[in-house]
Amino acid sequence: MPQPYAAGVWSRCLNARDLGGFPTRYGVPTAAGALFRTDSPELLDSPGHTEFVAVDAGLILDLRSDWELKEPHPFADDPSYRRIPWIDPAAEALRDPAAEPNLVDVYRNSLSRNAANISRIFQAIADAPSDRPVIVHCRAGKDRTGLAVALLLELVGVPRDAIAADYAISEVNLGLQDGPDVSRTRPETILGSLEHVDGQLGGIRTYLTGLGLTEAQLHRLASRLLPVDAQAVASDFDC
Repeated sequence: MPQPYAAGVWSRCLNARDLGGFPTRYGVPTAAGALFRTDSPELLDSPGHTEFVAVDAGLILDLRSDWELKEPHPFADDPSYRRIPWIDPAAEALRDPAAEPNLVDVYRNSLSRNAANISRIFQAIADAPSDRPVIVHCRAGKDRTGLAVALLLELVGVPRDAIAADYAISEVNLGLQDGPDVSRTRPETILGSLEHVDGQLGGIRTYLTGLGLTEAQLHRLASRLLPVDAQAVASDFDC
């Protein structure tokens, strides 16, 4: 099972990791060095900043909202930086928190409530340079980033126990195991969200195409995570 970065890599970002090495339905693991998830790069110290730059990302995707921006993003002037908030403020204003007693309820409703912004997020990843890595982050790198990553891993058939394990490690990385449920990353939260995608949203491909992604974009999303010699991709993602 892939593990979080060892200490000293991307120093001060506690929840950063490469999403390579997961098993997939194609019989090959997800590609290393293609997609990274992390907490906010604002946490980086000087050595961590150097390591982050060395990745040479083609897209640094910031999922935070306006209210979270306390200081300029350290890569705001980098051509690869984009901020697309996961949360749609207009939809958020209509949200009824009482109808979402558990974190899994928040996640499930978020997939529909924030559909317009989620569409932009996945299209940005699909359209990023194919020969350079993508880095996705929010503040802690566990909820919005965790849900986005789970959907990407689901798309290429990573087993759900492996998706849940990657999601769950965030609370360990961040020292939140003893915190309130809303701050934790329990496996059942992400598993319940993916079951909702299946049961209520038609499955991952139907969900993403319903957001407006083309078959070509779905193919590019899958190809980013899979080695180029995974021949089965052609039949599943024929564009």
